This record gives sequence, structure tokens and C-alpha cells, in this order.
Amino acid sequence: MNRSASKNSSGRSNRRPAAQEKSSRPAFIAGLLIGAAVMYFVPPMLDNTASSSTSVVGDLVEKTNIQELKFDFYTLLKDNEILIPDNQDTQSSLAKTEADSQYTLQVGSFKKTQDAENFKVELLLLNLPANNERVKNKDGEVWHRVSVGPFANTSKMASARARLAQNDIDSLVLKRPK
Repeated sequence: MNRSASKNSSGRSNRRPAAQEKSSRPAFIAGLLIGAAVMYFVPPMLDNTASSSTSVVGDLVEKTNIQELKFDFYTLLKDNEILIPDNQDTQSSLAKTEADSQYTLQVGSFKKTQDAENFKVELLLLNLPANNERVKNKDGEVWHRVSVGPFANTSKMASARARLAQNDIDSLVLKRPK
């Protein structure tokens, strides 16, 4: 065997020693000195400009005559009287239409009866009163509408609509006569 081959197989490696990393200490000290110099010299320069601007503002305020604001709506409101018309007829007609109608929420419309029934069961699991309704459109096609309700007043309807929205179910408000 060669001498060179035997040297290569030995446990020694021909690596150079790692170069020493440069210290960051001088840069750190330089940064501290620059920061200290900035903190020492900059605030006095800023204070001079601030004091001169406040004196200028003070001079302008003294020169102008600022009149005291007067609010006279207090006296105006005491003197005025607002008349509200007493229309008993419109209020009673609104109450009659509310009493003669009921609200339902349409939540789906399906071609297949089975799809409508599955959705109705899903709504019943949410503790909502659900119905299926069979409807023919203008073209003669049969659709199965799924609705929730009827509700006697708008507050119960709003509560059911909020529960549907929590479960990512869109609804359409329908007002129908009783």
C-alpha cells in the first residue's frame, strides 16, 4: 500500500480550525454612545420649538375676541308645544290586521318529497314546529315547501328565526291571513 493511502484512512482529518467569529462588542458600545448623545442633545432642541409655538398660539387667542356661546334652545323648547295627533282609527286598524294574520317562516322548497321530509325532521330536532306544503307552480311542476310556524306574534317568530340563523338555515317571512 501507498503511504498516501494509509494516511488518508487514518483517523486524522485535514480540516482547518474554525475561524474565530468577530465580537459584536464594539458595535454595541458604539450604539450606546450614539443613543446617549441623541438623548442628551435632541430634547433641548424640541423644547425650544414647542415653547415658541405655544406662545404664538397664546398671542393669537389674546388677539381674537372669543364670544361666549349662548344656547337658547332651552327657552325655545319651554315656549313651544308639540301637538301629537290622536288617530285612534289607524291604531285600531293596525291591531286588527295583526290579530287577523299569522306568521310563518319558509325555510326550504324541494322537488322530492323525501328531501322535504328529511328537512322537516331536522327542524323538529331543533324544537321548531315544521310543516310540509305541496304547491304547483305556473308550469305545473310540484314543489314541496317546508315552513316553520305559524306564530301568533312577531316576537315568537323572531326567536325562531334567530334559532334558524344559528344553525345556518335561511328563512323567508310570510304573513298569511288566519
